[in-house]
Amino acid sequence: MKLPAMQFYPGDWHKDQGVQALDLMQRGAWFELLLMMHDSDERGVLLVNGQPMPDAVVARRLGLDNQTANQILTILLTYGVASRRESDGALYCRRMVRDERLRQIRQEAGRKGGNPRLLNQTDKQIPTTGDKQMPTPSFSSSLSPSGSEEGAADAAPPAKPVRKLSGATKLPSRGQGRAAPASEAKRRPAAPPVLSEVQAYAAEQYPASSEAQTEAAAFHDHFQSNGWRVGGKTPMVDWQAAFRGWMRRRANFQPATAAPNATPSRARTSPKPPDPDRWR
Repeated sequence: MKLPAMQFYPGDWHKDQGVQALDLMQRGAWFELLLMMHDSDERGVLLVNGQPMPDAVVARRLGLDNQTANQILTILLTYGVASRRESDGALYCRRMVRDERLRQIRQEAGRKGGNPRLLNQTDKQIPTTGDKQMPTPSFSSSLSPSGSEEGAADAAPPAKPVRKLSGATKLPSRGQGRAAPASEAKRRPAAPPVLSEVQAYAAEQYPASSEAQTEAAAFHDHFQSNGWRVGGKTPMVDWQAAFRGWMRRRANFQPATAAPNATPSRARTSPKPPDPDRWR
């Protein structure tokens, strides 16, 4: 089955010293060879009808003459970018062959329920299944040559211990469980009002005052700049109560108090009747 796409690792491409030593033409030829290997019968190996692709066919597929193509192939092999298989001399990409092997392992594990224990069994063994299944190899993990999985420590984490309740510990009753959200809702800060809401409330509280609208705008601007926090720290819960307190601190909105009684003047005594003998 031919896959519609192949895995490409830009980080490996830029970090590979052999690839970075190639010029632009050699890199382009290597990328074309990768595309041919992806479409090959054995993914990652440059084959034609199951046989190693001759160098002349490689040159024709790359659109180069035989001499230039042979020079590029020699450089790719010398720098370790490409490799030749010892069995038949076929050109192959080590990374693509490794990814294809990992893909086949994941595919086989998926057919057997994702349990690698079934994957390691021979034909004579009776398939066994268990409740606890180990994870299949991921894109970042692979199997060692011996068949043991690397990163087995990444298995399912142990279950959390269940803490037993002592006799003194009591579960909250239904009434207590319902009262907690209600009390939390009361302490929850209300949504900040807009200026029109503050002005409407000011007109309701002080209908006869023309300065109430000015104070409402000043109140809104002050707390809007502070993030609607009282004292710069505590979120405001009731902005209407805060507005009434704001207005009570304004001198022109304080309730009129009775003028203190004036100090009583000294009582005048009635004039004494004239004494006819006073001037004698």
